[in-house]
Amino acid sequence: MSESFHQAISEESRAGEESPAAGDGPGEVANLADKLLEVHTWLRAQLQQVRAEADAYFTGREPGVPLGLQLRQHCLAFCQALEFHHTGEDGQVFPFLADRHPHLRGALDRLSEEHRTVEGVQRELVALLADLGTADPGRFRAELDRLSAELTAHLDYEEESLLPALAGIPFPPAP
Repeated sequence: MSESFHQAISEESRAGEESPAAGDGPGEVANLADKLLEVHTWLRAQLQQVRAEADAYFTGREPGVPLGLQLRQHCLAFCQALEFHHTGEDGQVFPFLADRHPHLRGALDRLSEEHRTVEGVQRELVALLADLGTADPGRFRAELDRLSAELTAHLDYEEESLLPALAGIPFPPAP
């Protein structure tokens, strides 16, 4: 395996060191399939938290101004983590898999295209976050719903397509 592949996997591992809740994800991480499930579990949990914060903010059930800031920070952090994850996949993991598992090229192309779709929805959300105080709650929720639907379908397809190949790659990678 290439040095850049090992470096990308190690960096993503460190970036997502805030682990999923106990009982979520694969438990012990022994291979890259387990690591992908751990990262996806974390991403799903973060998306759920952003949705809960948006609901609380826009319904006014939670007290005042701090929630707007909390929502903005959490949503931006989630979007950055997701972008980092997808960049690592597109730049390192997918080319590595395409070289060693040519039968996955169609799935990898679809996943890369889905990354661009998710990125477009993320840009819309970030634009709305720039002025959350005057953001239309309906539009913000619609974009968040769209992100949730696109991302959930993407993560499910990625797991279905890639887990068998990733299960054969030890994690953490050997130097």
